[in-house]
Amino acid sequence: MAFVNEVVSDADIDAYGLPFEKGKGHWWTRDKERDLYLWGGEYGNPAWGDEVEGRFSLFIDGKTLRLALTFGVWSKNWHVRPFIVTWDQLLWIDPPDCCGIDRSRVIDLLQEALVAYGRDGRENRNTPERIVRFGF
Repeated sequence: MAFVNEVVSDADIDAYGLPFEKGKGHWWTRDKERDLYLWGGEYGNPAWGDEVEGRFSLFIDGKTLRLALTFGVWSKNWHVRPFIVTWDQLLWIDPPDCCGIDRSRVIDLLQEALVAYGRDGRENRNTPERIVRFGF
């Protein structure tokens, strides 16, 4: 099985100790067969002078890593086919030692999950045809 975007079940909220309110329809990008998941998204408010970045939690081998990425150039219009999503830089991983997981494996799985995540980690109805690029 590969990564897919789906609504997190209440059972998974309990099983993984996720910080979601039950029954509210929170989304994640999950590979159930390999017991991997990614959740998060856009963080920061430019109106407050914040740099906007992608912040995510990535669960691998029973460990949760936190990551931050910068946005590259994205398509400006949802009607563009294919829609382009570019993640420019991996800013940080916490913890820095990746919980003992090989860093290149973490990056490979992160990129794989972000391809499925697409524009927003949901159904991607407006961007079904997309190309996800990486600068890292």
